[in-house]
Amino acid sequence: MILRTFKLGKKRAGTTKAVFRKAEKLRDTKDQPPFYIRGIKAGSKEEYWVSLALDRIQKAEGFSWDYQVPIYGGRQIAGGLVIDFVVYTPGRRTWISPMGRYWHTGVNEDRMDEINAALKANVNLIAYFTDETPTKEYTYMFIKNKLGL
Repeated sequence: MILRTFKLGKKRAGTTKAVFRKAEKLRDTKDQPPFYIRGIKAGSKEEYWVSLALDRIQKAEGFSWDYQVPIYGGRQIAGGLVIDFVVYTPGRRTWISPMGRYWHTGVNEDRMDEINAALKANVNLIAYFTDETPTKEYTYMFIKNKLGL
């Protein structure tokens, strides 16, 4: 089974064309859905890949992290959010929010809610689209780079 992801690329004269990239095929038996992160069913394989990257970083650097952390009331109160990953980096926490384009069609609203909450809480925010990290290893390198390691 070959999975394909695409991203819109720019073509001359202002038009766009789709640029197809092959997504990583899940080969390892433990990389088959359903995915669980610390006992919670993961929303996607990309979230699972972030958890694997954070596990590696925790072993190497000692940064602990949590998954699906409710803030300002979470899903129970209007205006509340659930942060996918909270990493306890030295001096300042970091929120990581991997977003799939399919589910986050109102990206400006989602992004602004997270930015405003991050500013209010005085934390770093790493928000990105999951098609920017097409493989498990690339996800690890991306997260490691964004954390400044």
